[in-house]
Amino acid sequence: MSLMDTIKGAREEAAESVSLITRKKDEAEGAAASEAQSRKQAYSRASAAGAKPTREVAGTVRNAAEAEPTKEEKKAKREAKRTEDDERFDAQQVVLKQQPGYKRLTRIWWVLLGVGFAFSLGSFLIVHYLQSNASSPMANTLAAASMVMMVAAYLFIIGAFILDFVKIRPMRNAARDTVSGASRKRLRRIIDEDANSKK
Repeated sequence: MSLMDTIKGAREEAAESVSLITRKKDEAEGAAASEAQSRKQAYSRASAAGAKPTREVAGTVRNAAEAEPTKEEKKAKREAKRTEDDERFDAQQVVLKQQPGYKRLTRIWWVLLGVGFAFSLGSFLIVHYLQSNASSPMANTLAAASMVMMVAAYLFIIGAFILDFVKIRPMRNAARDTVSGASRKRLRRIIDEDANSKK
């Protein structure tokens, strides 16, 4: 059996299955049409008041009852949303500062980051020095020191991220949860109490 015979057989088989499917579909449509026709004859005609659209309205179609807000209304709405977000952020910062240990952990985080970046900068400066003074008698020692400083830099920076993830972030999430459920009146009270305590 050649390739041409196989292709010819596949075409014939596909044509048979398509004709079988269309025949079944035509029979089903014919039965549905005759059933619908008999139902129409059995009942009286429905009023147009009960008619519903056959499909949903497109997303670009505007309803006349839903008037689009003016530019001023949109601007006022955005400004109100921005003001509320600012109040929530300020209240969250106040709640965070009131949590015990938050300031200390934040300072430790900054120190870890600063030391890590300082070690990284020192390592790059040593490498830059070694490129211009490769024949220096201390080249091997400086190269080893550069590697040690780079490893220490990575350790300090990774330690800072771990501290943030394990200790500081749960505090931030708790403060955000506390503030997110509060009303605007409660937010204002939190901010005002903090302002009064600073005086």
